[in-house]
Amino acid sequence: MTQKPTYDELVAMVQQLKAAHEQLSLIMESLPIIPYTRRADGDLAITYMGKSVELITGFAAEQFMNDPAFWLDHVHPDDRGRVMAEMQMLINEGILSREYRLQVADGSYKWMSSFSRVIKDADGRNDYIVGAVHDVSDEKKMKQEADMHMQQVIQADKLASLGEVVAGVAHEINNPNSFITYNIPLLEESWEIFVPIINAYAANHPDSKHGNLTLEELAGEMGEIIQAIKTGSDRINKIVANLKDFARLDESAPSRLVDFNKVINDVLTIVGAQVRKSVGRIELELAENLPGFHGHYQKLEQVMANLIMNAAQAVPVKEKGKITIRTRVNMRLHSIIVEVEDNGRGMAPAETERIFEPFFTTRRSSGGTGLGLSVSYGLVQEHMGRIGVLSRPGLGTKFTVILPIDRRQCQLDLQSTILCVDEDPQTFVLLNSFFPRVENLPARSITATGEILAFLQDHPEVDMVLCDQLTHDVAGWQLLNQIKRLFPLLTVFCLADLPEQAQHSAGGSSLPDYFLAKPLKLEKLAKIIKTIGRLRI
Repeated sequence: MTQKPTYDELVAMVQQLKAAHEQLSLIMESLPIIPYTRRADGDLAITYMGKSVELITGFAAEQFMNDPAFWLDHVHPDDRGRVMAEMQMLINEGILSREYRLQVADGSYKWMSSFSRVIKDADGRNDYIVGAVHDVSDEKKMKQEADMHMQQVIQADKLASLGEVVAGVAHEINNPNSFITYNIPLLEESWEIFVPIINAYAANHPDSKHGNLTLEELAGEMGEIIQAIKTGSDRINKIVANLKDFARLDESAPSRLVDFNKVINDVLTIVGAQVRKSVGRIELELAENLPGFHGHYQKLEQVMANLIMNAAQAVPVKEKGKITIRTRVNMRLHSIIVEVEDNGRGMAPAETERIFEPFFTTRRSSGGTGLGLSVSYGLVQEHMGRIGVLSRPGLGTKFTVILPIDRRQCQLDLQSTILCVDEDPQTFVLLNSFFPRVENLPARSITATGEILAFLQDHPEVDMVLCDQLTHDVAGWQLLNQIKRLFPLLTVFCLADLPEQAQHSAGGSSLPDYFLAKPLKLEKLAKIIKTIGRLRI
């Protein structure tokens, strides 16, 4: 017969259980997870929420437990339907892992990873749900940046691998075309000998025909065919030369101190006359005392020639066409910035995303090979630099080349960025929770528009500006007009409560591109940005 514990033993057991409970609670509260339980039927109400939820979300545990709808109301609208469907899967299958976005107390969203399990009673019926939630926002952001770097690696590897194939293809094409090119002059000379003979024969035999063509018609057509062969052969030679440029990895090319202003002037000496046939104005804004850096002069000339010719071909009307070429030093990046901007037809987001891909061209019908920008991309990479493109249909395109002054001491880690200029600090917090890169300039701390303009000059990766209401003394209409004048391709959003008919403008010189009502809806902003496209860098 089992002896019953004494009173003292019962007290000791209770104290041990209490100590174990306190230790377990302490461990659970110190871990970066939120343990919870909830009912497995009805409204699936949360019955217990760990106190760590307040540290992670800013909400008290009681807010989740007292209001059955509180948790679901704070799930991101785009994730809500999926989350509810997954709850039903959990009830049916008994175990589930998932990720979703949850709005926290400051209005921003955090990515949550949740593991849940259904606990059954002795009869095998669903009793309750137990689970743990983990904040994975930092991991998500790191993964986004890792994906971006991986795309850069893939692009570079794609170019290198394709270069090996292209070198062989160029050689195989060049051999038979060299035979054609060499023999065309002989064919022309021979045909010039035969034409008088054919014409004399045709005069004596007016009814002579070859197929449906008279001899005179045949003689004329043959001359046109020979010229077409010559034109085609010349085009093949041009394509082969571009293929060789694309495939060439000439590390033995001499590296010397380069003055990039001289590179630009030398290129304009060569291609300037051709460019002026398509463009009304070429404006140079070249920085004085631009520092030199070690690079391959001819390769950088080729980059600039490709960018300038590309800009000229994007201008539909010569009289209104303008190309602006700028250089400046960026001490923040320890680099030289070179910009080639046109006011041409611009590109859609789908075109911008592919612009540096080999053989992708928007001008195939007019002779484009799709290799010029791919070659430029590779040559800039060879100089440890970056090249970016910002384009808006109907407004124009800007290519930005960033070249480190000292390649040994500079690693350029850049991606498209939103600049937030707002009185309310929560706007930045909200944006930063949703987009990979956001920079903040609190409107209340700005004393002059020059501060913001200098920031934009110093951060070439910024492609969008989100401003506070335009009634602000500094971050208002004056700033907007300056941005539109100096950075016409930047997309400007204005946070302001305006009538429905004024919610969107076409991007005039004195209006933002978009008005957004407060409170800011991230999903709406994200949809707009998807249609606009981002800086490709």
